[in-house]
Amino acid sequence: MILFLIGIFISLDVYGQILPTFGDERIGISLGSALKIGAGARAAGMGESIVSVIDDANAMYWNPAGMTQAKGNHVVFTQTQWFAGLEHRFASGLYKLDDESSIGVSMSNLNAGSIKVTTEFRPFGTGETINFGTSAFSLGYARQFTEQFSAGITLRYLHEQVGTLRLNGVLFDAGTFYRTGLGTSRFAVAISNFGGKLTPSGTLTNQGTLPNFNGSVVSAFQSFDPPINFRIGFAMEPIIDSMQSWTVSLQLNHPNDNAEHYSLGTEYALTFSEAFPAKAIIRGGYVIGLNQYSGGAGIHIPISGMEYVLQADYSFTNIQDLGGIHRFTLGMAF
Repeated sequence: MILFLIGIFISLDVYGQILPTFGDERIGISLGSALKIGAGARAAGMGESIVSVIDDANAMYWNPAGMTQAKGNHVVFTQTQWFAGLEHRFASGLYKLDDESSIGVSMSNLNAGSIKVTTEFRPFGTGETINFGTSAFSLGYARQFTEQFSAGITLRYLHEQVGTLRLNGVLFDAGTFYRTGLGTSRFAVAISNFGGKLTPSGTLTNQGTLPNFNGSVVSAFQSFDPPINFRIGFAMEPIIDSMQSWTVSLQLNHPNDNAEHYSLGTEYALTFSEAFPAKAIIRGGYVIGLNQYSGGAGIHIPISGMEYVLQADYSFTNIQDLGGIHRFTLGMAF
């Protein structure tokens, strides 16, 4: 097993050489940045090292192939306290068509409400306000083709409004999930927000007194790529039995608009008793290269004769120079 893990690291290093790190040179070259806000306190608590671990409705965001790993149906809602007082909401549902196939739906929203309009010459405001908001709606399908291999795809519609400007686009996610047969170890590969360039539409009026701010109306804007992210991950359980499980994961992230980086995650779940199989869970994660750490906890309680499982999870993520992010997730498995 140790040799197997060493092989994982070597393969990821080779991948990093094929797709080199461009770092800050790529920052700010994509549109639809709200799509980069992760879904679920579980994923955030594990440093987002989740593509090879996810097995519930949140797979609609991270890796659609993960829907095939769910034991049953699942609904989930996440509230994220983002920077500058912004709130991000994500809701998703997963339905098992049969033992091999699953479908899912999800929606997300980031809304800043009314924002004061400022200009270079009126930095304290012009007396006007604009509204900003981003919404995304997704539909996904996944199928388990063999006992080891699964694949899934998601279709996503993006709508963004910034004052009089609008942004619309259709994007795709695709993912695979593969069990190696060595214990519980598995690989997963996923690509998110793949699609054509996005172009804002609408009109914008230049305001000011200089020639470049002469009140002219602008209706043509530059196009940018969506925030595409390629992820490859590995996970396993060094400890697993009927009363406890310990999961460790490693993931390479290659976004098109930032530096390539690695994520490490861990999750430990302890079952209270065989008579009352509620679970207490703790999680931790670290993003190498971004100096970003996270942690979280959860409790999953069976109700109504253990036919339903109520899930409550929390995570805290510390982002260097920006501060902390809190996430709260409520879910129901049935």
